[in-house]
Order: sequence, then C-alpha cells, then structure tokens
Amino acid sequence: MNKYVKLIVAITAIVGYVLILRCVAPSREPYFFLGIALIGCMAWLYGIASGLLTALLLVPATSYIYSQFGVSTSYMAFAGSPAYIAVEVLAAVVPGVLNNRIGRLTKRESMLAGANEKLQKALSQVQEIGGIHSLCTVCKSILDDDGSWTKVDIYLKEKTKAEFSHGMCPDCAKEYGITPKPEPEGVTTGNPVSSPE
Repeated sequence: MNKYVKLIVAITAIVGYVLILRCVAPSREPYFFLGIALIGCMAWLYGIASGLLTALLLVPATSYIYSQFGVSTSYMAFAGSPAYIAVEVLAAVVPGVLNNRIGRLTKRESMLAGANEKLQKALSQVQEIGGIHSLCTVCKSILDDDGSWTKVDIYLKEKTKAEFSHGMCPDCAKEYGITPKPEPEGVTTGNPVSSPE
C-alpha cells in the first residue's frame, strides 16, 4: 500500500474515532471496541510499535472525551482492567505480525514468480529433437523437416547448441589403415588422423 494512502487511512481512522466519541457516543455506553479497532488499524498499517503507541495514547484521549459526557469513572474502571489491556495488546500485536508475514510471503511469491519466468524463458529456448528421422545408411545424411537431405552434423548444429569437429574413431582408423596422431595436451576434440605415407 502506498505510504500516502496509509497516512490518509490512519488520519481518517483517528478523526473518525474522535468524531464518533464526541458526536455519537451516548453518555452511558462508551464505545470501548472502537478503540480496539483503532489500535488494530494502526498496527496493520504501521506495525506493532505504532499499535502499542496508539494503545498507550488511547486511554488518556478517550478518558478526556468521555469526561465531556460524565462517564469517565466507568470508562477508567473498564480501561484499567487486565482483560481490556490484554485485548488492547492483542489488537496491537496480532495485525502487525500478520502484516509482516503477509509482506514476507508477498516478497517470496514475487521472487518465485521472477525465477519461474526465467526458467520458462530458458525452457522455451531448449530445442529437443524427437520423433523418427530418416538417416541415409551410406552418407549419414538426415532428412530434415523441409524434406531435404542434410549432413547430420549440420542438422544437429542447426537444431541444438552442439558444435562439432571432425576426426576418426580408432576402429575406423584401423579399418582404413590410418594411424591416429597423438593429441596435444588439453585437447579433447577427437583424434586427428594422418594418412599412411
């Protein structure tokens, strides 16, 4: 919630409380639970500390307003009771705790949504080769989706992120009478071959 909206709601709640007590409250029935609602509202908007501060200031302010109606003695007896004080503390603490938890959950949810969006984007870029593909048994070309024959290495390079280097496996080198050249240290791209001399 925007800080200005919070401020407007808080001021409206305080002014509404004072006006209701000043203009509407009958002299024999003090509105005790309006104060509890005001404490809860402040705790929800600004946290536990502001709820407790409102609870501390509520008794003297309400006592002054009720003194205008001649009911200050009954209010002070009720406001000083442990049950009313406990309800005030609960009204200050519970909404503040709930608001903090909701804020943390909202933050986690937005972080998860961002991570999910990144994963969905990465997943959309993954190209998977599936299905049955025709492969020439002689030249090892593959029939692509357009109906044209393409070399397997070119086809896989276009469809995936794979890069290829050409070499000869040891079995083929033996079959064709070619001896493999020793690989330089750190190179793992395959065995280059040298033809017989």
